[in-house]
Amino acid sequence: MDTSSHISVEGLLSLFVTFLLIRTKVRTFMKRADIIFLLPLEWGLKPYFIKSLVYSFVLDVVKLLSFITVFITLFLHTTTIKPSLLLFIVGIAAYNILMKWTEQWLENQVQFVLHRLNRLFSIYLICYFLLKDDWVFVLVLMSVNSVYCIFSIRKNRSLNWQWLIDEEESALLRHFKFINIFIDVPHLKRSFRNRRLLTMVLKRCIPYSQTSTFVYLYSHLFVRYNDYFYLYVRLTVIGIFVNYAVPTSGWIVNLLILFITGFQLIPLQHELKQNVLLYPIPKSKVNDSFLKFVLVILYAQLFILYCAMFIHLSTAKIYDLVIGSLFVYGFVYFFVSKRVDVSGSV
Repeated sequence: MDTSSHISVEGLLSLFVTFLLIRTKVRTFMKRADIIFLLPLEWGLKPYFIKSLVYSFVLDVVKLLSFITVFITLFLHTTTIKPSLLLFIVGIAAYNILMKWTEQWLENQVQFVLHRLNRLFSIYLICYFLLKDDWVFVLVLMSVNSVYCIFSIRKNRSLNWQWLIDEEESALLRHFKFINIFIDVPHLKRSFRNRRLLTMVLKRCIPYSQTSTFVYLYSHLFVRYNDYFYLYVRLTVIGIFVNYAVPTSGWIVNLLILFITGFQLIPLQHELKQNVLLYPIPKSKVNDSFLKFVLVILYAQLFILYCAMFIHLSTAKIYDLVIGSLFVYGFVYFFVSKRVDVSGSV
């Protein structure tokens, strides 16, 4: 099926570029304890922070170049990057870093939201118009925002050290979470979110009974722990994208994503507090509850990925769903079951 008639490649590429750049962190390698010693030397550290900005800029260029190369290979079936596109990668990365750097001087939440919206829409529109070869709009947008950036940076204002520390800690936490996918990272800080809507859905879907107690608890842990929930969402989105872009090999990608998701959910069994395990339910039933939880989660992910394949009616086969279902069942009860011991230590 020709996707070019249904999808604007420029709009899709612009959307992904915007998503990548809006998550940029300015790396300064500052530690919280450094503030006491560096405050008196703030005005002498200008060359160091310029190098920090250059370092963050190079990371963004490499990240964008890698992504765009993969993207145009999938959708445009070419590996040739035009000089104008290369110039765009350098320009948009520099603009994004400067816009990010000016965030430290925003005085309230309203200014922050307006600044972030301006940055988001500017990146998207600049990328979109450049890919459409509408250079007039690109130059106007770049000029207006460049003037704003230069005006903000040239003003003699003190550094917002709290912002610098928060940025560095957030960047480190992101790296640790990525490494934690492959190996255990001790003392990794956990982040939570209530997600009341999903919690209400769980309360209605899970029956109120003693046998469902730990299924209920694990489901709420999964929804509220950002680490597990975002991992699940990211892998599912990647699967949807690959299924839509390369539908003929989608079933292989589905099995790989289901395996990675299930494998990463195994440590969730140890997130319960020890006093919860005093609940008068046999440990075997607690283990079975965890397996049931993983099974439902993976079946839900399989159904979502299959729906992405179903968009391509010529490639979606019912046996893909059957193979995936058998794989999930076997994976949970022959692989995960051997690694479940809720009463054990992490």
